Amino acid sequence: MTRALAVIVLVLFALPSLAENERMPIPHACRHLADRAGLPLTLTRSEAARAVAYLRLMRSRDPAVQRCRRAVAEDEASDRVPVGTQ
Repeated sequence: MTRALAVIVLVLFALPSLAENERMPIPHACRHLADRAGLPLTLTRSEAARAVAYLRLMRSRDPAVQRCRRAVAEDEASDRVPVGTQ
């Protein structure tokens, strides 16, 4: 029983770290901003969430910010699954 509990605890702790190892590419339209910020071309989910939050705070006058926001919005829209098609 104790051994099984220890295995379960180890698996539960390993799951978040396994998900963090999965890296996703940034949208092509955001590469200029990533270069300016010194970010790599692939991000973990938590890094991507921070980047999106930072993108929302950036000035809208910058054409690179506008292009990146459109690309992120399109990417988020394509990730959504319409209700009833699951």
